[in-house]
Amino acid sequence: MRITNAQINAIMHGSLSNNAAKTGKLMQQMATGDRIILPSDDPISSVRLLRIAREESSLAQYQTNIANLSGRLSAAETNLTAASDTILSVRDLLLWAANGTNDQAALESMAGELESLEETIYSYFNSRDEEGRFLFSGTATNQEAVKFDGTVYTLGGNNDTRKVAVANGVLLDDNVTAETVLGTNVDLLNKLHEAVASMKDATLDPAVVRTSITDAIVALDSSHDALLMNVTELGGRQNTLTLLANSQADISLVNEKIEGELSRFDYSLGSLELANYQMAIQATQKTYAKLTGMSLFDLL
Repeated sequence: MRITNAQINAIMHGSLSNNAAKTGKLMQQMATGDRIILPSDDPISSVRLLRIAREESSLAQYQTNIANLSGRLSAAETNLTAASDTILSVRDLLLWAANGTNDQAALESMAGELESLEETIYSYFNSRDEEGRFLFSGTATNQEAVKFDGTVYTLGGNNDTRKVAVANGVLLDDNVTAETVLGTNVDLLNKLHEAVASMKDATLDPAVVRTSITDAIVALDSSHDALLMNVTELGGRQNTLTLLANSQADISLVNEKIEGELSRFDYSLGSLELANYQMAIQATQKTYAKLTGMSLFDLL
């Protein structure tokens, strides 16, 4: 079988081009540190890497949601805890006022302090987050949670809860509403307001004043129990968020490890392959030079 010069040239050029392409790809892999430059380099690993990337994107969003939700829940818990402390101070004063040994001057003095504490409790339930949204107004965060017209307290906003996705298929409540603590009639603040007014009114019968104070204590105890239940529930949500955040962090570490194993370039193996391709190129070049220098006249 006779091999023409054209065939020899094509074979040699093909070999040189193939080895040069593989050398170029190796150098690109070594420069980037990536084993897979194109999906066709390893289709199965490429698909796995895409799945990991999608999962990491979801985890990143969940982590952001968890951080934001945790901040809002912390703000709500802080305000409810402060309200709880204030309510206990109110209760102590009401019990003192109800013992029947206070004269009108003492009652009016206590009424002034209770009035200030009433305004403090009112302010806690109308607290806002860093974006100016009311914390306890349900989904109507642009409305006050509790309204006061100077005589009667009423609820604003609504009693709806917001849901936040914190994991695949896991939704947590984003808020606590004023209604769950104060009730639909806002008895805590209204009964306290009535008690303060009666303590200031010197014309009222002492029995009427004591009844008003007792009613305020009953309303206060009921609301305080509801408040403590909400604080406990908020703590439970925070624990759930902590567990989910830790779990997702562990998943990310595993994904990072798998991603590295699939995509990281092996420099030791790559160096050996590069040396082999370079040797092949040199050998091809030498062979090509020798073949092109041969002539039939050399055999005569």
